[in-house]
Amino acid sequence: MRVTDRQQVDVLLRAIQRIQGNIGDRNEQVSSGKLVNRPSDDPAASERINQFRNVLRTTEHRLATVNEGVGRLNLSDSVLGTAGNTMQRAKELALNMASDTNTSVERRNAALEVQQLILGVAGIANTQLNGRFLFAGTQTKTEPFVPGSATGSASTSNGGSANIAVSVATVSALQPDSYQIQFTSSTQFDVLNLTTNQTVSSGNTYSSGVAFSFDGLDATITDGGGPPATGDKFFVRVGYTYQGDGAAIEMEIGDGRTVETNVPGNQIFSGPTVDLFQDLQDFHQALVTNDVQGIQAAIGQLDQSHSQVTDARATIGARVNRLETIKDGLDLLSVNTQTLRSNFEDADIAQVASDLATLQNTLEASMSTLARQFQTSLLNFIK
Repeated sequence: MRVTDRQQVDVLLRAIQRIQGNIGDRNEQVSSGKLVNRPSDDPAASERINQFRNVLRTTEHRLATVNEGVGRLNLSDSVLGTAGNTMQRAKELALNMASDTNTSVERRNAALEVQQLILGVAGIANTQLNGRFLFAGTQTKTEPFVPGSATGSASTSNGGSANIAVSVATVSALQPDSYQIQFTSSTQFDVLNLTTNQTVSSGNTYSSGVAFSFDGLDATITDGGGPPATGDKFFVRVGYTYQGDGAAIEMEIGDGRTVETNVPGNQIFSGPTVDLFQDLQDFHQALVTNDVQGIQAAIGQLDQSHSQVTDARATIGARVNRLETIKDGLDLLSVNTQTLRSNFEDADIAQVASDLATLQNTLEASMSTLARQFQTSLLNFIK
């Protein structure tokens, strides 16, 4: 079979086009650093690269979720450490003030510190992270603990047998304070704020079963077997109510796997066993009223409160450890996946540069051969 000059030239031209195409591919690889720049470069490799990218996106999302959960739990643990120290300090005060050698003035001074401890615990219970409350369950936009309840009690040393009932009249007017209602006669009484040690009202006329109001509260004292006696005392206390819920904030850490990244406030501050606010307020009232038995009872109550905070911290610590282990696994998965993706996608620049130089030399040789072929063909034509 005879091969014509035209056929030889066509073969050389196609070869040169292929070389030029390969040179273009190598230049793109050098520029992008990628071995595969489009699916048509290597369909099988492109499919694997997409799979690796999907794994990386999922892994990065889960890492962000885990880091968010660890941050929330670590902050919770930190502020609960302060709450634990607060309860420990209250217990120390109770131990110090339980002695018969302490005076009423000393106990009143200690009550001032306890009131600050109460406000401190309220601040901790309402801690926010990025504008969201840590201890409100899933109701993260709702302040979990606010003054919202009221209780009344009669002093055990009262000579009369009257009873007291208390209700909240205006929530916005409530202060987290304790009050004392003291009868100066069987028909008149004064109202004292035990927290601020200020008189709220004095010379009030008593009428059995008739409500009277102060600081957002309605109180009603009713005769029992008889009217109140001179010197009788009644106590009113505003308590904190929980506005969050008991639900967990669960974060996905794997297919079908979640971890709780919060502990609701009603499992730390107002339950499940004791109410920290109530225990501190009981202690505060015992101090301002110089109630030695109440102070002694507070020691055990405050110890239980401290244990409840410690238990919550242990739960948080276990969850942090689990998330840290998961984070380590996700970090390793991310590194391994990136390596596999790189093996398929990233170009070996040194090798590509070497290939490019070889192709350019080949192109030059081919062009030279083509030029000679044209000259030979032209001479044959002249002859």
